[in-house]
Amino acid sequence: MQTYAIVNKTKEHYNKYPFIEGGSSRILWWQNYLEELLPTNEIRDKLILDIGCGAGEIAAGLINRYARCVCLDLSEESLKLCKKNNPNTDIILGNALKLPFPDGSFDHTISIGVLHHTPDCHKGLKEAARVTASGGTFIVFLYNYWNIYHLIYKIFAPIRSLIPLDRVPYFVVAPLQIFVKMHLGQSLDRVQLLHLLGDKLWSPRASFHSIKEIKSWAHQEGFKILEIKRFFLGYANIYKLEKEIKDNVPTHSLAPRRSLQIQCLQCQALMRKEKLNFTCNTCKSKYHYTGGVHETTTH
Repeated sequence: MQTYAIVNKTKEHYNKYPFIEGGSSRILWWQNYLEELLPTNEIRDKLILDIGCGAGEIAAGLINRYARCVCLDLSEESLKLCKKNNPNTDIILGNALKLPFPDGSFDHTISIGVLHHTPDCHKGLKEAARVTASGGTFIVFLYNYWNIYHLIYKIFAPIRSLIPLDRVPYFVVAPLQIFVKMHLGQSLDRVQLLHLLGDKLWSPRASFHSIKEIKSWAHQEGFKILEIKRFFLGYANIYKLEKEIKDNVPTHSLAPRRSLQIQCLQCQALMRKEKLNFTCNTCKSKYHYTGGVHETTTH
């Protein structure tokens, strides 16, 4: 399947079935989990990009610890939820493989369970490296190649093609509640469980990656691996990567306080903010602000 088609199918899927909203319990769970990887003293008043933010609950946990977040997602419906959860945060409609930001414009970046749903996970990691400041941290969650879930996703391919998600019987969905309680210590309603199933087995694209592969990519893109954590039942790994420090480039800790900058995807010039819209003086492209969301090109 061509890249354009995968992107559009993924966008359609998550517009119809946005990833779960776990509410305050899920926000607190991720807030505590990420504190070890991104300590509060390292993120206080720092600008963090959440690539593939979904409903914005992970970003909300960072904001609770005094970070400033920019939230980007491909799905308009997900961003509506994100805006509800983070009313004072900059929300961007955009593509993880073509980020509309200048090089090194964020102190830290995160992408939790997203890049493996794109047509090119390596390109997504490359883009994250580009926009992360020298010495900054990138936290990325990726499916594990060496896990039974990889096999299950492949086995479900013909089922996905024959049965729409909204036709799946509830007795198939209900067992997920056991894993939700084990993992997050909470319950989800029927709709949220269906959306969870949609993410895990009905998503149009999922790729699986070995630690060796991610180490190779990280090295290629100028990251140093600081830590690798095995996630719930080993179905994914979380990587803490540090952007290499280059001579004559201020590290994130020494740079002036950053603010949101938008780069034109057509000509790569910095865009000028006019009221709430962004305009490119070079090629005259314009990104509109609609319903609390900055709309950039998404494919």
